Amino acid sequence: MDSPIVPIYYWNYWATVIYIVGMFGYLAIDTSNYLFEVFDDSFSCFVYAFLAILFVIDAALYTIDWYVSAIRSPNDNNEPIQCQAEFVACLFQNLGSYCYLISALLTFNKSQYMGTILLFNLIGIVAFLIESGFTFLEWYISCRRKPSTNPKRGCVFQDVYLWAHILYAVATLIYLCATTLAYRFYTNLNLVNVRCVVILQILGDLVYLCDAYLYYKGWQEDKQEYDRNTERQKLTELNFINQSTPENFNVDLHTNDNK
Repeated sequence: MDSPIVPIYYWNYWATVIYIVGMFGYLAIDTSNYLFEVFDDSFSCFVYAFLAILFVIDAALYTIDWYVSAIRSPNDNNEPIQCQAEFVACLFQNLGSYCYLISALLTFNKSQYMGTILLFNLIGIVAFLIESGFTFLEWYISCRRKPSTNPKRGCVFQDVYLWAHILYAVATLIYLCATTLAYRFYTNLNLVNVRCVVILQILGDLVYLCDAYLYYKGWQEDKQEYDRNTERQKLTELNFINQSTPENFNVDLHTNDNK
């Protein structure tokens, strides 16, 4: 039986949806900036600011999801280090998102703050890279602590979350290379929007978009497993209630009397 989006997965669902929408936006605007050199710079600034706000909301939703799963509805199998690793990952995700928001707002006066913009981008992407490490640590601890009965889940190559975490780290490294190059081009040669940098950004956007899709697939698998466990628990409770009814109790007494 398929249940509606349950509260324990509600926040993660919307965080993943925003992640997908946001990466579509970044891919579209970066591709437009590459293909059309006369692209409206003011419109581009508004889009980047909107996308940065979107990812600040996304980071907040992932933090709420951590709070709901680790604090409000804790699992007895969760180790403290697992919850702490996920919390630290959320902190760095929020830090990176706010750094990108600040840099996006500064682009409205790009000529004056270009160096600061690139510096905030660099700090933000380093924060995302640290986040990816703690996210992988949390996943590894979870797999070791709670082995799945599903052969395609856990610390195996078939696990969709393994590839999602790997793609996230790869995309972040690509963006780190692009941001570092952009910073060096600007500080050494006073060049901005170098085409090789934009190409790296587009490549990173594509990897991030694939990563977002994998996280959505992982959410679907988690929800399906939750539905199966919930249905199994309901059937177990129903059988227990049926066995505990007075009719069944009287039948048992009558059987014993006959004996």
